[in-house]
Amino acid sequence: MNTNKKLRVATWNLDHASNGSRPIELQIKTILDFKPDIIVLTETCEAVDLALHGYQVAYPESKNEYGKYYAAIWSKFHIGGVFKTTNEVASVCAQITSPIGDMMIYGTIIPYRDYKGRDKSSGAWVEHYKAITDQGNDWGKLLIETRRSLPLIVAGDFNQTRDGSQGTYGTNEGRQQLTEMLERNNLCCLTEENFGELGKLKTDHGKKYPRNNIDHICMTKGSFSVAEVGAWDHFTEGGVYLSDHNGVYVDLVSSRRAE
Repeated sequence: MNTNKKLRVATWNLDHASNGSRPIELQIKTILDFKPDIIVLTETCEAVDLALHGYQVAYPESKNEYGKYYAAIWSKFHIGGVFKTTNEVASVCAQITSPIGDMMIYGTIIPYRDYKGRDKSSGAWVEHYKAITDQGNDWGKLLIETRRSLPLIVAGDFNQTRDGSQGTYGTNEGRQQLTEMLERNNLCCLTEENFGELGKLKTDHGKKYPRNNIDHICMTKGSFSVAEVGAWDHFTEGGVYLSDHNGVYVDLVSSRRAE
């Protein structure tokens, strides 16, 4: 194990990639510019292909209703076993062998406010709350299945702000519910800071304010040390929109001291 190696884990929602309004070539360029070792892409598709750039991929068992993928795990390192998840459309989980140690990566989307569910009958936030429970139970089962021998990293579009700002996306009930599920599974969220206030995200030229982040990366407490938490904008320097979500990343290093 290389205790000095930094591992960059990232996540980005591509806003229904290849929908005609988001330039895939610029999305891929942005990803490569930030050099993630592992990235969970949400609302993605096969046209966003990182294989030519040295990545392996794990997709969910099934595509979504648009014939695309709600989540995909791309890794510079070997992807071993793929674990079964409760929602085979919204989530994917894989074991990855990295220079700082083996880990499970769980890529996912937690539904947005108005997602009505498969039967199209759910009210606002109902499916959001249900998914937090289902996915939290998933994390617990995975940890039991692996006898807690592998750290778990959960990344994706959580559809809730967690930076303490008022009047931003999500509900207090949803945030508290997720906090409890993270605690139950010995996970901590690494991306709860206000990226705009810290200057890590620029002002959106259309909306006139920086985004409040709703895409998150969580990990088993104490499994790795965090060297940096960062983000990138959902638009280019020239003002071209790449998505309706910013990207986020964390740089991890081994929590063990070099021998």
